[in-house]
Amino acid sequence: MPEWRYSRKDMGQKKIFYRLNSDKFVTRQMGSEMVMVPLSNNVADMTSVLTLNEVGADILKAFVEAATIDEVVAKLLKAYDVEEATLRQDVEEFLENAINRGVIYNVKNP
Repeated sequence: MPEWRYSRKDMGQKKIFYRLNSDKFVTRQMGSEMVMVPLSNNVADMTSVLTLNEVGADILKAFVEAATIDEVVAKLLKAYDVEEATLRQDVEEFLENAINRGVIYNVKNP
């Protein structure tokens, strides 16, 4: 996978699919939080552990299978009482950070 930096302007196309990079991270649900441990040569890197709150965990789970931003927003609107514009902004911000950390990647052909 190429090392690219993404920004929200790259996400403007509606048919871009994104997916969790499950080969590079181990995730575990711990109460209402999700803990992500990056893997390096199949060994956990405990110095770079990421912790997600409930909303972040739900966004991440929505990308387990390849999905567009529109699909994820529609799914999460059913679970959260929030304005669509606010949720979309949160998903795009989360996605930008996740892509730049290698947690999620752009899928060319889902």
